[in-house]
Amino acid sequence: MGQSDKRQEDFWFTLLRREEERALWHPELELIFVLKGTGRVCLMQNGPVYRINEGDIFAVNSFQILELELDGDAYALSLSISLHYLTSISPELLSHKVNCRSFLYPKDRQGLYDVLRRNLARAFQAQYKYEMRQSLSLKNRIAALLENLVQYFREEEEPQPEGGSWERLKPAIDYIQNNYRDPITLEDLSEHTFLSRTCISHSFRRYLGVSCMEYLARVRICHAVRMMYGRETLTEIAYNSGFPNVNAMIKAFKQYRGMTPGEYRKQAAQPQTALQPAAEEPDEMNHVFSSLMNYALEDPEVKQPKETVRELMIDLEGRKPRITQHWKRIMNAGYARELLDGARQQEIILLQKQIGFEYIRVKGILDDDMCLLRTDMNGNRVKNFTYVDEAIDFIVSAGAKPMVELSSMPRLLARSVSIPSMRAGVFSYPESLEAWRDLIQSLLEHLAERHGRERVRQWLFAPWLIPDYVDFGVCTAGEYEEIYAVTYETIKSVCGNFLVCGPGTTDCRKYLPQFLAMCRRRDCMPDIITFRSFAAVNPEEEEDGLNLIAGNESFPMAVSRDEDILFHLSREVHRILDQAGAGELPLVLEEWSSTIWQRDLCNDTCYKSAYLFKNVLENNDQFSGMGYFSLNDRLDEIPPVPQMFCGGFGLFTKNSVKKSAYRAMELLAQMGDRLLEKGSGYFISQRNEEIQIFLYNYCHYDLLYRYRHTVNMTQTNRYHVFQPKEAEAFFIQLSHPVPGKYRIKRYAITRQGGSSYDAWLRMGAPETLTREETAFLEAGSYPEYRTDCVEVQGEEPVLNIRASVKPLEVMLIKIQRE
Repeated sequence: MGQSDKRQEDFWFTLLRREEERALWHPELELIFVLKGTGRVCLMQNGPVYRINEGDIFAVNSFQILELELDGDAYALSLSISLHYLTSISPELLSHKVNCRSFLYPKDRQGLYDVLRRNLARAFQAQYKYEMRQSLSLKNRIAALLENLVQYFREEEEPQPEGGSWERLKPAIDYIQNNYRDPITLEDLSEHTFLSRTCISHSFRRYLGVSCMEYLARVRICHAVRMMYGRETLTEIAYNSGFPNVNAMIKAFKQYRGMTPGEYRKQAAQPQTALQPAAEEPDEMNHVFSSLMNYALEDPEVKQPKETVRELMIDLEGRKPRITQHWKRIMNAGYARELLDGARQQEIILLQKQIGFEYIRVKGILDDDMCLLRTDMNGNRVKNFTYVDEAIDFIVSAGAKPMVELSSMPRLLARSVSIPSMRAGVFSYPESLEAWRDLIQSLLEHLAERHGRERVRQWLFAPWLIPDYVDFGVCTAGEYEEIYAVTYETIKSVCGNFLVCGPGTTDCRKYLPQFLAMCRRRDCMPDIITFRSFAAVNPEEEEDGLNLIAGNESFPMAVSRDEDILFHLSREVHRILDQAGAGELPLVLEEWSSTIWQRDLCNDTCYKSAYLFKNVLENNDQFSGMGYFSLNDRLDEIPPVPQMFCGGFGLFTKNSVKKSAYRAMELLAQMGDRLLEKGSGYFISQRNEEIQIFLYNYCHYDLLYRYRHTVNMTQTNRYHVFQPKEAEAFFIQLSHPVPGKYRIKRYAITRQGGSSYDAWLRMGAPETLTREETAFLEAGSYPEYRTDCVEVQGEEPVLNIRASVKPLEVMLIKIQRE
């Protein structure tokens, strides 16, 4: 084999050396294997420059710009496959990009790349064994390689530009290649190629992804790089490579290499060893090829799942926007009576210590089990604030502010029991509005006297039920308007600065415009607009929906197909507020969860941590506050069950074992106060000198489970109801960190750590737990953890972070300079 063998035009191998000139792009698909030594590669427009080492393998798409630099005595083997051959064998690779870069992965995640290395080795072996003809074995090996690329490395979302008329670029490319030392403008290219400037600009952008002038700069850099190994001065190199001056070359190197020419020359100054591979004797394998040919002897199994590669470049310099953790504003603690329970109190104390919420929201403050309104032996109504005080005092002692819903009706005041409930609460319109007004005024005056108006004015009060109950027959629309306005006026009469929030509806499109119009008419606009979302949808609203498997445990609602329902709802609510002239009011999501079904067994699994990561990190800035629902599985809204992992809403099981959702909040609470970057699947923040990288791989329910068809769902088998998704491999390059040693800590919630449910499965899924087993379960629910230390050096320092996140997993990576 010589440097290149193109006698067969369908595909050919090329031995790459440092000193040989190479085109920045070409129409063929190319696969490159580093046989020996090290180098650098850049595959993206203004993208990162990666270090490559012996054994690395990567693909270069058709028309993709590649800047490859091999160090010293490094060698690489290139396999080029023509467009014609791709069309006949794997046409998918003409319409979709290949994302194949082994250098993004650690050694323990090279399974798919080993398969590729093996087939490349065997194709090369078939080539040099039958050098004078295209053997059937060689064609089979090339076909196997293309199948590997399609199966494991094809991207679904980024189509390739079609080939068609790319030949029109060739005259311009040739002119640049032959005249790069001279000043070249778009007008020069147009004059010498007889193409319009518009055509040239469009073609460069379409086929190469860069402008004409950017391509010229890259050509000059490639020539400058080859001169760095000689004795020319930087001024001479700049002149001989076509740059107008040294400063222009320095600027280009910083933009495309991430370092100055002087820094690059220092890196390139290393001893070189002459090596002449025995290319003319292909049957006597030279040791240059041994790193590849060792794979021809292996037959590895594919153990590594397919992964989607995500590349992020984050510049640490400059001022970053501030983050306010709105998601930590509110925690729903359930019903007020539960705050008198010692176990619930210990959960809240722990929650406040490890996470810290501003408000603790309670329902049922007026329920009969709070003994607020009773009759004495003579039939006289008596108000008793003892239990109310115990509940409110505990919230304050835990370092939070109460958010109180004045919703259900004491039975003594109820007109009728419209909706039967397992709890002590009654959903009813009052028999007498005056009696209701008197109760609310007495309660508010008591709280103001006990805690002081200045403190209580920071609390939040929600007048009565949400307007949705009109459709449930609790009252008429007119009655709802009347009781809301009366309650609002009563709260404000005690103190005009007390904060009122509402309406708390679950259907903003239907009820919010009516509510806002009513508030304008009655002069009772709340200080804060609230609503709720349980990702629910009426089955009739989805055209391809199934028959819902309904029960008596929740409202007959399916889970929406919209993974981003919170984001879309926030936009919709903001639009409604703007149209009503209320856009300046704070918007609070007072209750939210992934489902309205309290027996959704996925609530106990790793799914819930991925759901929380996704929705907190993607929607935190959409609201002035978010209130996750809820603290504990024990809500007593539906009959209890004996199972500990029963699919309840809570962060804790009914016996206070932390679930994966709690562990996710522990990690989220470590969010910094400055935002570096965010996007789907990642959120990067900073606090002082510590950087926090949050990664997640959320998977949505499949169609059957969204409609509660629990096919193959059991107490011990809960992970087969999700849409299929690939693992996410993140390569994160942090530029301009302060040089020095950095401690990197990784916390992950997976089925192996961070999920008490999965720890329970590993324990053997006992039906009842002893105290010892509960302690083991608590210990097994801690997230996975590992730490390492890296050192950042150089005048243009870079810190690279690699991480892989499987479906339904989340990860927090903390980076701190030691």
